[in-house]
Amino acid sequence: MAEITSEIKNECIFQHRISSADLESDLNEVYRYAGIFGKDNFSPDEQLSKLAEDAVKEIREAMNPRSVYIRFPLNITESDQITYDGKSLYDISFGNVNFSSHFLGLNLQDCNSIYLFAATLGPAVDKAIQKASRINAAKAVMLQASGAMFIEKYCDCLMDFLSEAESKEGNILCPRFSPGYGDIPLEMQKTFFELLQCQKNLALTLNNSLIMSPEKSVTAFIGIKKSNEV
Repeated sequence: MAEITSEIKNECIFQHRISSADLESDLNEVYRYAGIFGKDNFSPDEQLSKLAEDAVKEIREAMNPRSVYIRFPLNITESDQITYDGKSLYDISFGNVNFSSHFLGLNLQDCNSIYLFAATLGPAVDKAIQKASRINAAKAVMLQASGAMFIEKYCDCLMDFLSEAESKEGNILCPRFSPGYGDIPLEMQKTFFELLQCQKNLALTLNNSLIMSPEKSVTAFIGIKKSNEV
């Protein structure tokens, strides 16, 4: 992995938000995040169903889904370097950010531009989970799972919004790719926070362990390419 360098540029940072009432919920995803879904013929009993439904309702009332994103021209080339296990590396650059990656490079092949985004459900979700964890462990698990489901739903919603905008230019989006996956280190979070000014724009903070607060938050890259390059 090459050293990551970055510098804040005067690029446009865009904001996106949606009413919590407009985000669809998915109880199956809640059960999956809670670790109790996926078995054959799974059918929650009445008590479990109510616990999940109440958790979804509470998180929906607490959350404030919003995000910021920025778009850069992208340069990606195959590097002369290889990984320790023989995988090819790609040199990736946008703005004044330069690094090398195998897995993100594969994700971004044929892309000419890139989005970086940060999304959050807001601090009230964390407070609801923390409160439940002190008095009702089962409820806290379901609240955690509901929060995980909703932040993923919101990221999907943001991608749909960006996809619709890009389609007017004959572009399509690649699947989002977050720091901490593949060979992109969590250290990359610092680049997102610098470029997106997350603390100023979302009241989102990053601790010394590179964990975001509020916890139900996501950062990710999204590659952009011409629709005929599939």
